[in-house]
Amino acid sequence: MSGSIKLTLYTQNDCVFCYSMKQKLENWGYDFDEINLSYQLEQKSVLKEAGLRTVPQVFWNGKHVGPTNNDTASYTKEMLEAELSYEDYIGGVENFG
Repeated sequence: MSGSIKLTLYTQNDCVFCYSMKQKLENWGYDFDEINLSYQLEQKSVLKEAGLRTVPQVFWNGKHVGPTNNDTASYTKEMLEAELSYEDYIGGVENFG
């Protein structure tokens, strides 16, 4: 399942929780684009619109998928996958033809 999607991870410099989340996603086999708010301040609006004020935050297909309640340490692969909705997926080969 993890190889077929690409996540977006919002981080910032000097954030141990961000480093931990990057390690988790890599260990779980997920591909992700990292948006570091230390360099891309304009991207904070995405988090604000979602009602989020902390990092790390993971998005897929425009939807926030975790972690919630600033609980990066106990965030699991199962928690992430429970939030992924393949019915709403707008990319991939299934949309051809």
